[in-house]
Amino acid sequence: MGIVVGVPEIWAAIAGDEFYWPTISTTIGHLQERWPVFALLPVAAIAFGGYSVFRVRTIGDTVVQADKQALGRTPQGRLVKQEVSVDELRVGGVPATAQVLLPRTVACYFALATAIVVAGCIVASRSDNRFLVGYVLYSLIAIFWIVTPNAMAYWFKRDFPYTNLFFTVSALGRRLQLVAGLVAALLVILLLHLAFYPWPAQPG
Repeated sequence: MGIVVGVPEIWAAIAGDEFYWPTISTTIGHLQERWPVFALLPVAAIAFGGYSVFRVRTIGDTVVQADKQALGRTPQGRLVKQEVSVDELRVGGVPATAQVLLPRTVACYFALATAIVVAGCIVASRSDNRFLVGYVLYSLIAIFWIVTPNAMAYWFKRDFPYTNLFFTVSALGRRLQLVAGLVAALLVILLLHLAFYPWPAQPG
């Protein structure tokens, strides 16, 4: 996931303003110029992810929502619907069960996803609008690498064999608290940067 996001992001940052696509923050800043309310979305996404890890902290924990739906967390850190008994809830819940997809299946999925991302960007680049390419690039990455794996675990109990960002930070905190604290601080800085773009730089 880090490579998928990092490569186009760093590439765009190094290439500058004339590159085929902008950075993520520049793309979000462009959306905020057109619709200021959009500034709330990245803040909400980061806050929601952090809260979900705090609410269901470890494997085996179970929480019950107002609609009586029980939720647990897979070993990879994704939320999944659970069916648990009252007796199981009394002892804190049961480990969430989700079938981990085979490496070959995951490799085929991401190969197809990469092909779709590249094809979408090629089609978008014909418009000579770098922001349109950015919209297509980052939207498709979000759909295939973030939304789909979490949706598959939540509704279909099919999990991808890698942890999500917030669960990785949470697990890291149990081993290297200083490093996890640094990552958490960087996420807060990212949140402020996206919400008050182009902070800390001054508008030109």
